Amino acid sequence: MKKELQDKLFKKYPKIFRQKDLPMSETCMCWGIACGDGWYTLIDNLCFSLQFDTDRNNYPQVEARQVKEKFGGLCFYYQINASQDPDRSRKCGAIEGMIDFAELMSSSICEECGSNQDVSQTSGWIKTVCKNCLKGEK
Repeated sequence: MKKELQDKLFKKYPKIFRQKDLPMSETCMCWGIACGDGWYTLIDNLCFSLQFDTDRNNYPQVEARQVKEKFGGLCFYYQINASQDPDRSRKCGAIEGMIDFAELMSSSICEECGSNQDVSQTSGWIKTVCKNCLKGEK
């Protein structure tokens, strides 16, 4: 992802991306967001939902440990900072569901341009791209 888009996410969601400045011995976020620009909106929407539930619904804080493309799909690795909350199980299940859904959606969104039209996965080094990006037209 371009540095300017990545930095927008870092600035907009400082609690989620708190680990970006930690050394590689502690986190993989030190390498930044390792995917194409086309997934910017998907990651932005995911982070918005996660932070909204933390701020407004008392869900535990999610911290991204690594965000990358793997086998043509988004991988959002995270940790949850939660206290002894009696409702923790339900809340953590909702968090997992949001992340799982975003990861699933990435398989139908072009990683390069964000289109959801004529999207498929390439063979070899697997990427999720639309026909135009596959042809190099965008």
